[in-house]
Amino acid sequence: MIKVKFLTMLREIVGEAVIETEKKENIALLTQHLCQKYGKKFREAVLDEKGQIRNYVRFLINGKEASDPETKINDGDTIVMFLPVAGGSNG
Repeated sequence: MIKVKFLTMLREIVGEAVIETEKKENIALLTQHLCQKYGKKFREAVLDEKGQIRNYVRFLINGKEASDPETKINDGDTIVMFLPVAGGSNG
């Protein structure tokens, strides 16, 4: 089993901060699994029109950034998945 923590908008879409799920081989397969589980809104947030992980989606595995979709996941890992938040002012 692995833990997946969702931050920012992904937490709102999923409706949970943390889930436990069966280990997947890599980031790409985990993302596909989560898209099937959480549906269209989640899929549109994390995948582009070609089905590739959007370049701004961020993953941390045990606290270390993992930018390659082929990054291996090990049993017991904690994955944090989030979309960076941009801020600004209206003034």
